Amino acid sequence: MKVRINYQEREFPPGTTFAQVVNDIRESQKDDPVTRSLVAETGRDHIVFSLNGRVVMVQQCDSLELKEGDDIRWMHPYAGG
Repeated sequence: MKVRINYQEREFPPGTTFAQVVNDIRESQKDDPVTRSLVAETGRDHIVFSLNGRVVMVQQCDSLELKEGDDIRWMHPYAGG
């Protein structure tokens, strides 16, 4: 199925959860200087995630299964998140 992540279309197998995508994004950003600094100072990366225009709380990630055409966006707090 096709899902958009920050305006880029990506393909995922059916049954993919929002949490899986969040983990992939966090893993891809772990070497980013801002992410490393935030984790070192606060213990968290503070990346904000939204699904179809609604902010997703951490507690909701595991229960959300992605659907064809979903729009996921994420941003670092330094970008205004």
